[in-house]
Amino acid sequence: MLYNIKSLKVKIISLLFVLMVILATILTAVSIDNIDGLVDSNLDYISESMVKKEKKELKNKIDLVSNIIELYYKKTTPQYMQSVVKQALVTHQEQLFNQLNHIYMDNKECMSEKALKERLKEIVQYARYAKNGYFWINDMQCRMIMHPIKPEYDGRVFLKAPKVPFVKLGVDSLKKEHKDRAFISYKFYNPATKKYELKVSLVRIFKPYHWVIGTGKYLSDITPLIKQQLLANIEALRYGKSGYFWINDMHYRMIMHPIKPEYDKRFFIDTPKVPFVKLGVDALKNSQNNIAYLRYKFYNPATNKYEDKLSIVKLFKPWNWVIGTGVYLDTIDESIESIKVQKNHEEKNLIHKILFITLLMIIITLLFAYILTVKFIIDPMTNLTSEKNHFKEIANIDYLTQILNRRAFFAGVQEFAKNNECKLGVCILDIDFFKNVNDTYGHDAGDEVLKQIAMFVQNSLRGEDLFGRIGGEEFAVCVLNTDSKQLQKLATKIKERIEKSTIIYKEMSIECTLSIGCYEFDPKVESVREAFVKADKALYLAKEQGRNRVVVF
Repeated sequence: MLYNIKSLKVKIISLLFVLMVILATILTAVSIDNIDGLVDSNLDYISESMVKKEKKELKNKIDLVSNIIELYYKKTTPQYMQSVVKQALVTHQEQLFNQLNHIYMDNKECMSEKALKERLKEIVQYARYAKNGYFWINDMQCRMIMHPIKPEYDGRVFLKAPKVPFVKLGVDSLKKEHKDRAFISYKFYNPATKKYELKVSLVRIFKPYHWVIGTGKYLSDITPLIKQQLLANIEALRYGKSGYFWINDMHYRMIMHPIKPEYDKRFFIDTPKVPFVKLGVDALKNSQNNIAYLRYKFYNPATNKYEDKLSIVKLFKPWNWVIGTGVYLDTIDESIESIKVQKNHEEKNLIHKILFITLLMIIITLLFAYILTVKFIIDPMTNLTSEKNHFKEIANIDYLTQILNRRAFFAGVQEFAKNNECKLGVCILDIDFFKNVNDTYGHDAGDEVLKQIAMFVQNSLRGEDLFGRIGGEEFAVCVLNTDSKQLQKLATKIKERIEKSTIIYKEMSIECTLSIGCYEFDPKVESVREAFVKADKALYLAKEQGRNRVVVF
């Protein structure tokens, strides 16, 4: 009888044990299925949301570059180009007249007038500037004395010559205005474009011999220079770890690619390894908007794999340019994978909890009959120590000059603007003719010039001022609590220090100068971007006015 009771207890306890195990198994399966369903249903939504976020960030970046292009495009208006041309002509002619007056004063007593005239004519004849700038000489009777490009004009009188109007126009303007110099505008044949185009010329009287010395420039020559400067600025723009911008046209031709310069001027129509040009142009042609998004596979140098990439392209209609930038979607894939790992982790935790509750119930039940020792094996995975992921901190210092890099500098300026009530002053500094240093002395010498100029400028600033390298040979300064006069004084001090310094590299003496554009602004009224756009305009004027100078916007 006792045996039967014991046997019955064992059967009841065994039955309860089996039922609890079955219940725990069912509960675990249902819970895991619910987690899987919830995660899987949300993965698409999460992925779509992250793509939308990337699209928004790409649009903000492309709009910023589009605004910069708009600013440069405004420089190609006839009124603006005329003012730029006039300033350049005055500078070039002033340099020639200084040379002529100097030679005349030094030789008028020791040379015959005929010999001195011939020498001065020869100087004018061979004087050149920019790519194709030259000077001519005529007299006040509209007779051509010397034309370096058209020697067949020499000795001819141009009173009624519609194809050669600049002689009479210049003489008439000088007589009418009763001044020693005058600007004239007229149509003239441009051999570069093989068209008659608007040309602006400056004529000035060389008083010792009453010569009219003139020079001119086609307005159409300015636009390519503006585009070239703009492309160089966009080429230098970077964001994030590897973000950049490219430009192609609507005929599938690459205009500028900062990472792959070998792509420039090539057409990309049937090129599966470089699909974004054709995809972008076709998308814009089929769209009623001037903006489109692309998804494609492209080589990622960071992973050495072809990966999904999301790009945005925007059409700038006046120049038929397509501006583009993109981002690899590996971060989204990593986030999705992270969610799946988290899901597995939650499933394991749920199983552990259910097993714990089941075992606890079994133990309580068995205590009514006898003590049951249970050996509970904990998942060894919970005792393993996971390795920590180490992420590289994004460098804040420019590797060459050991000053702030572009990202860190602009982040600092934004912090200045956010946390200070006072006005800020910003300067953009550009080394004049830096390419000549590299071409003449080599790139190692160019690197040494960059390092020493950075050191000179750093030593001229206060401890609280920000100083960074924002491009190849371009630097920027941000000064707290300043006004335009103080800013100009500081910039002039820096300019003069560089001008008077000689950089020694491997027994070579290298002299450099700076062009500096400055602007004082109130962060409560203007954004940092607007301030630097204006400082860049001032830098552009400093270069146009002859370089080695400071211009305050």
